[in-house]
Amino acid sequence: MRYSIYMILGICVCLLGTFPAQATQTFKIPESVIDPESLRINEAKVLGLKPKRDFSFIDQHGDVFTFQDRTGKPLVLVMSYYTCDGVCSSVNIELGDRLSELEKTGRIKPGRDFDVVTVSFDKNDTVDTMQKFRKFVGLDQNVADGWTFAVASQGQNIKEFTDRYDFRFFWSAQDRTFFHPTVYMVLSPEMRLARILYAHDIEANDIELAVLDSKQGNFKPSEIINYAVSLCYSYSYKDGKYVFNIPMFVAFGSLIIGMSALGLSILAYKRRQRKREGLS
Repeated sequence: MRYSIYMILGICVCLLGTFPAQATQTFKIPESVIDPESLRINEAKVLGLKPKRDFSFIDQHGDVFTFQDRTGKPLVLVMSYYTCDGVCSSVNIELGDRLSELEKTGRIKPGRDFDVVTVSFDKNDTVDTMQKFRKFVGLDQNVADGWTFAVASQGQNIKEFTDRYDFRFFWSAQDRTFFHPTVYMVLSPEMRLARILYAHDIEANDIELAVLDSKQGNFKPSEIINYAVSLCYSYSYKDGKYVFNIPMFVAFGSLIIGMSALGLSILAYKRRQRKREGLS
């Protein structure tokens, strides 16, 4: 009898010991299965496209505008959401830092030579959340003057705007956040998408080159030298940034070598001619 009681108690202890492990396994939070590549924008599909026509936004001043209103100079477009205090904040803050560096060079300046617009892709964002986000980002005044923050106007479906540029985003209930591309889109003065730069891996130089590229030869006299320097770089679609234009350097080097060889050949020929004339 006593043996039976001990055996029953032993079985109960074993069962109690295995229950927490089973419960942990049963209620384990699943990991995210979103493939980062699914967020990559198909550049071949969207480069050259204009924003959805007549899609309107409300800016930080309460004014309504469309991207057609912004034609005339390049524009850097950032898609974020305003209740995000992580990636979206850092993407905008980092861009602000790069633009401050660029402004100090005096070559090109936000507001004067190009505009910046941050729009929210979250349908729940409001003018109030936009103002709080803008304050949190804390832009330098020289940069802030050329930077617009906006939300979609009432009745507009923001997904129609983002889909135009293959900008996909997913809400993660587990993390309570959106997964989305972190990019800067550079639009030409005609509002055609010209370049896509990947955030967190760019320098002020990348922004300057993208803005110059977007102008497609329509430069001010003061920008011609900057454009000549930009020819030393080429845009890498794989990296989403600018790299040294190796073929350009090779071609230039080959040209110099060829011209030098031709010059030396001409000099040698003239010397031989002089010697022959002296002997005769």
